Amino acid sequence: MILRGLFALVSLAILGALLYVQREDGAASEAAAGDTINTEPGYVATHAVMIETGEDGRPLFQLTADRIAQPTPQGTIFLTSPKLDYQPEAGNRWTLIARQGELPQAATTADLSGQVHAEGIPTGSNAPIRIDTEVLHLDMEQQLATTNADVRVDWGGNVLRGRGMRADLKNDRLELAGDVRGVISH
Repeated sequence: MILRGLFALVSLAILGALLYVQREDGAASEAAAGDTINTEPGYVATHAVMIETGEDGRPLFQLTADRIAQPTPQGTIFLTSPKLDYQPEAGNRWTLIARQGELPQAATTADLSGQVHAEGIPTGSNAPIRIDTEVLHLDMEQQLATTNADVRVDWGGNVLRGRGMRADLKNDRLELAGDVRGVISH
């Protein structure tokens, strides 16, 4: 009788140990699988060019940068010294440069910072318009450029300064939000 009880106790102990080891292996496998997904590498490209096309197959923008990095797949794309040639419509081309920038995975917007300079020729004009600021948000789907920072706008010898801007690139409309000062000559 004692022998049977001892045998049952030893059997339960072995079964418990086997279940414990199996659970540990399963948890380690799940952790390893999770680590593989979470630590999947992104990419880094130096002196790179990235081209996004519109629905018609024409280039919507061409991005050139000293460094383009996406540390994780599906994550934010970080840019060093970006130059963005943006052409939402035929004849309405804009060039934007900055010290750094960020794009979401879908690349429908761009956040530029550090000596941002934008230049384009509005429809019906021969004179380029130049916009200088420290930060700029470009919504490429809505064709809007906005900032809350100080802005300098130079267009055909006219210079305006202000704080905050909304530029509707599709409709050739530029609005400065406040503290506007400058000289406009005709």
